[in-house]
Amino acid sequence: MSPSNTCVAAQLRQLIYYHLDNDLVQNALFLAGRLHGLEPRSPDAAHLLALCHFRLGRLKAAYDYSRDKGLRGQHLGCAYVFAQACLGLERLTDGIGALDRARGLWGGRNHWSESKVELPLPRSRPLAWDGGLTSSV
Repeated sequence: MSPSNTCVAAQLRQLIYYHLDNDLVQNALFLAGRLHGLEPRSPDAAHLLALCHFRLGRLKAAYDYSRDKGLRGQHLGCAYVFAQACLGLERLTDGIGALDRARGLWGGRNHWSESKVELPLPRSRPLAWDGGLTSSV
């Protein structure tokens, strides 16, 4: 009995993340290519393939693989890799546009813009500065 495509895809994803975590990017790229071939419409597969190319310094390949899902703002990982590739390729408006379209995916995930809390300043005594003219012996 052969394993189903979903089991194979899950195993490939796990192996890709393992190889990326251990800086074995060539191996991760090979596996990401297989995952993308198995699931060509998957945004996760496109993200992992683009991320591998980006980590290898292949900015144009990362741009190409992440463009479809990233430029439309459909997948946050693709949008981020696409924006980073755009930064390296000096296509800044494309990258900014992709992140702006993906704002719905990351906009409500932080608390910085919700409330503005003013932190109290630390209480300290004023320091007396004498210009370094006195010396203590």
